[in-house]
Amino acid sequence: MAGSLLTHPGCAQTTIGRAEQEVAQLVRDFQAAEQAYDPAALARLIDARYVEVSPRGEVDERTRFLGFYQPAQRQPWPPVAVSDEQIRVVGTTALDVLTLTYSLPGPDGTTRRQAVRATYVAQHGTQGWRLLGAQYTGIMPATPASAPAH
Repeated sequence: MAGSLLTHPGCAQTTIGRAEQEVAQLVRDFQAAEQAYDPAALARLIDARYVEVSPRGEVDERTRFLGFYQPAQRQPWPPVAVSDEQIRVVGTTALDVLTLTYSLPGPDGTTRRQAVRATYVAQHGTQGWRLLGAQYTGIMPATPASAPAH
């Protein structure tokens, strides 16, 4: 299958196939539904077996996950940039690994950035691609190299 050019904000252009494009779009739709606190859209995008691991290591199965996104619980979503995306498709299963960098309010009107590595697992079935799970791992800020001992 011939690849096509696909770009995401903050990502370099890469040539990828149709399945990779569909998985990338699934993840973008999922992120948009989270930000909109739209549990009906999220339910359509995730598999019945969906499980998520938060940056704190908490495990949330589908029902509990969807409970977090009720419109009455809507909170402002910080600006987020997507980068470093890598998609691998093996048969009917796909892995999408990317970096999400959030701009969070800090003290005195400042902004701090917090990066998270997100891993999404999707599977293709009769209804197209659906997410089976997600795991979010906080990325520690780089620390300056230690000064050599005298």
